[in-house]
Amino acid sequence: MNGTGVLDVSSNLSVLGSNFTRPILESYASTKVSDNPDASNFIEKLKYTNFLVYNQKFYNIIGTNPKLEVLAKADYPFAHEGGAYVAESDEVFFSSNRLDNQKTQINKINLSTKKISTVIPKDPIFFSNGMCYYNGKVIICSQGKQNVGGSIVSLDPISNEVTTIVDNFFGLKFNSPNDIIVSKDGHYWFTDPSYGYEQGFRDAPQLGNYVYRFDPSTGSIRVVSDDFIKPNGIAFSPDEKTLYITDTGFFDGTGEYDPKKPHAVYAFDVNGSIIYNRRIFAVVDVGIPDGIKLDFEGNVYVGAGDGVQVFDNSGILLGKIIIPNGAPNLIFVKNTLIIFAETVIYSVDLKMLGAFYS
Repeated sequence: MNGTGVLDVSSNLSVLGSNFTRPILESYASTKVSDNPDASNFIEKLKYTNFLVYNQKFYNIIGTNPKLEVLAKADYPFAHEGGAYVAESDEVFFSSNRLDNQKTQINKINLSTKKISTVIPKDPIFFSNGMCYYNGKVIICSQGKQNVGGSIVSLDPISNEVTTIVDNFFGLKFNSPNDIIVSKDGHYWFTDPSYGYEQGFRDAPQLGNYVYRFDPSTGSIRVVSDDFIKPNGIAFSPDEKTLYITDTGFFDGTGEYDPKKPHAVYAFDVNGSIIYNRRIFAVVDVGIPDGIKLDFEGNVYVGAGDGVQVFDNSGILLGKIIIPNGAPNLIFVKNTLIIFAETVIYSVDLKMLGAFYS
């Protein structure tokens, strides 16, 4: 699906009437309104639009004529998590979804040629997940497998050599590390939910659903938060004074959902290795907030069940980039937002530069 449609919804859907319904796992466009024809007709337009404007500031991001382009397609979920941009080769590395529940694979796309290739690491990376680029290496969350704990590893993008960075918390195995960033001071911050156990490829957890900070210069590792049901995406503001973490507790590892559990983004203030002043930043209305990225203005881009939801730094929804079947993850390459959507990779050129962590 390539698309250019833009629809301003900022003042049209505040009142739907006394009789409306929407399935909890479906998008706003699935809402049925029986006693408000104007609202019903407007909602119908949502089904055919790629860019929804909820606040006029969204035009500062997408411009007046944005285009959603297809970069690559496959007949299996080859593009699920990641990514990591390697500027020297103009390649983006990313992870597939689980394949036959036995493994994931690491893929890469050359942005110049659009060629997709599979990366074969020289040592196993079990159920690869989130990743980032730092200091010449692709940093990857290895979720582990039965009897093998999760770990954080680095992959040399040229030689495919694998080096383990950290694989335990004082002798206890990690669960299934999900997403990671590296701060400007070289510290690794990562989330570690227990999805691997719930999905059947990891043994029973020895640790909680924690968020960690690892200092490779000293070997110091500490839990910075234990307040999550399922910590998932993680990202800093451009000045690294705010840390954003998503909680996807709404879904368990089997795909069952509980609307009373979080599908939200939380913000924390940062002081060295301490995060504090936890606060709700945003709740996504479709699915869960998976991957999360920021631009240099501090706007927050969240992969969700209906695509990419974009918030300003106060948590106000500015707009959405609609992706069929949702967008688990995303990455900025300069001012291009690359969106991973399982069987499709999309891109859209924006008016904002992405914030980088390298």
